[in-house]
Order: sequence, then C-alpha cells, then structure tokens
Amino acid sequence: MPYNPLIANAFFRAGLIEAWGRGIYKIISECEMFGVAPPKFNCDFSGFMVEFEAKVEKVSGKTSGKILELMKSNSSITIPELALEIGVTERSIERNIQNLQKEGIIQRIGPAKGGHWEIIIKK
Repeated sequence: MPYNPLIANAFFRAGLIEAWGRGIYKIISECEMFGVAPPKFNCDFSGFMVEFEAKVEKVSGKTSGKILELMKSNSSITIPELALEIGVTERSIERNIQNLQKEGIIQRIGPAKGGHWEIIIKK
C-alpha cells in the first residue's frame, strides 16, 4: 500500500510508476543484473531509507574515465561521438579503448555497426 495515496496516484498518472508494489523488487533485480550488492532498506518512524554500497572503479587517465562515463550513459556510443564529446582525436579514443579492453574493464558486444559497449564490473 502506498504511504501517501494522493502522491502515488499523481506519479502513476504521470507515468512515473509502472505498477503498485514493485519498486523494492525492481531495485534488487537491477542490482543483481549489474553485479552490485543489494541495498539495505530501513523503515522507522522517521521514514523509509534505501542505502546503497558505494562502488568506485579506479581508472587511470582522465580520458579513460570520461570514456567510461559516456559509455555508461550510452552503451551504443561511437568512437567519433566519444572524440567529439571529450575533445580529443579519434586515434586517442581508440588507444584508450584498447587499454581499457586489455585491462578487462570494457568489452565490445556485437559488430562495429549495431553493437554496444559493456562495462565489466570486477568483484
């Protein structure tokens, strides 16, 4: 049951809620899908809190870090788009991608056209 039915109904009508009572299950399944520890849920008189474990990936180089961030937000991003967004040459992007692949941080899934990048989460 929603804590505040009026607010829940407004979110539902705005298309921000898929179905009632699925939020916690969806959070847990998304965490499992990305290999992240499930969050801790706490409910008391002050309210409801969801606590996620911070996971920091250490990557050397400013360009490599920017590449990873852009790949996280758009897994289908191309090398020319990366170069334009970061402000370096395509060759620089290619070198950084090769290094990230050698380190086992990213991998290419599918062909050059129509494929996507996958960031590998090390446990």
